[in-house]
Amino acid sequence: MNIVIIGDGKVGFALATQLDHEGHNVTVIDNKASVLEKTINSLDVVGVLGNGATPETLKEAGAQHADVVIAATSKDEINIISCLLARKLGARHTIARIRSPEYVGSLNMVKEELGLSLEINPELVAAREIRRSLRFTSSIRTQSFAKTRLEIAEIKIFENSPLAGRKVIDIANMYRQSVLFCIVEREGELLIPNGTTVIRKGDKVALTGRTKELQSFFNELRILKNDKIKDVMIVGGGRITYYLTSMLLDLGIDVTIIEKDGEKCLALVEKFPRVTIIHGDGTDHELLLSENLENMDAFIALTDNDEENVMISMFANSKGIEHVIPKVNRVELGFILEKLGLENAITPKNITADHIVSYVRAMQNSLGSNVESLVKLKDERIELLEFRVRDNCRFLNRPIKDVAFKPGILIAFVTHKGEPRIATGATRVVCGDTVVVISKRKGLSDINDVLAQS
Repeated sequence: MNIVIIGDGKVGFALATQLDHEGHNVTVIDNKASVLEKTINSLDVVGVLGNGATPETLKEAGAQHADVVIAATSKDEINIISCLLARKLGARHTIARIRSPEYVGSLNMVKEELGLSLEINPELVAAREIRRSLRFTSSIRTQSFAKTRLEIAEIKIFENSPLAGRKVIDIANMYRQSVLFCIVEREGELLIPNGTTVIRKGDKVALTGRTKELQSFFNELRILKNDKIKDVMIVGGGRITYYLTSMLLDLGIDVTIIEKDGEKCLALVEKFPRVTIIHGDGTDHELLLSENLENMDAFIALTDNDEENVMISMFANSKGIEHVIPKVNRVELGFILEKLGLENAITPKNITADHIVSYVRAMQNSLGSNVESLVKLKDERIELLEFRVRDNCRFLNRPIKDVAFKPGILIAFVTHKGEPRIATGATRVVCGDTVVVISKRKGLSDINDVLAQS
């Protein structure tokens, strides 16, 4: 696909990286030569220096022939104007990054007139991701896929785990839950398990299933607390906090916000009269303790400084808080965060890029590919793909046990008439189904790519 990205900031670069790696023809527009040069030197993309909200620059970038134009600058108004102009020039689809809460509600009224295919609010998406992650304990990392119908959750196997030393098939028979063991990470190596795979102490195991089924399984393992979250402390009063606070209040959760900017505090007090707003420095450990940190069920660090978020999250972790979630923009901190026990950190730019890329994949599906969605896991060493089954599928109506698949491929779920079910040897796929495939192989673009060579 021909894709034009306007804005080469954090989100724009993350988008360009993902879309370039997936083989699209990407053109990036930015008005800063130094930023653009860095992207061109690190990725196989075309760079256009200029203002993406002008017809001349858009034409130079080929927006008139683009399958999709993505406006991801830091200014909502520029993104809206850029998308409007791109559609006028002939772009097939447009996607705008819209951050201001004031625009979110009103934009739906004029979305069609503006020709927007999709508008995405990074802070709103990040807030939803935080709310979702609060459903599990901090030791369980989760991610949704298949249009949020399913989730993948990762746990570490400790010495006293009831799973340690057992075969996957024996675990399935013992607990009778509809969850699937799909990835085992062992001493840096990745395995796609089968029924005879033995789960060992020290393994990191990824399981997939519906949220309720995963919760039920973890309850049986006694690694999921039944206590509901009642009190949450947030440090930082920005846009993510604005959206997240509304969500938490709707769930009946008490919220305490600490923000050092006086004007932001006043705005938050006006918007959320039921919330405790503290004007102070959230990096002050004494202040955190005085505001009842040790009795909180969750602590969320949402300042604009990665290092501050990591440091105060480490402090909250040391006080035994069940859920500790820092916001971190620098992806390279991921390895350190895992070592510090802060695996549930959120990276808004990546969450935003992932949502947009998922939409682009669905768009590509309408142009001929049958990949509905794709999630990359384990530093992109594993791909979780959802394929749409069409009449060209070479194993239609055949039991999966009779089909020869390539090594490193697992047929995980088959969704029939909106109902996802774990694939078994007797499972057959028909036209219109979607099939979730977990693969150690990269570059699968058609469902027949999973088949072994005949």
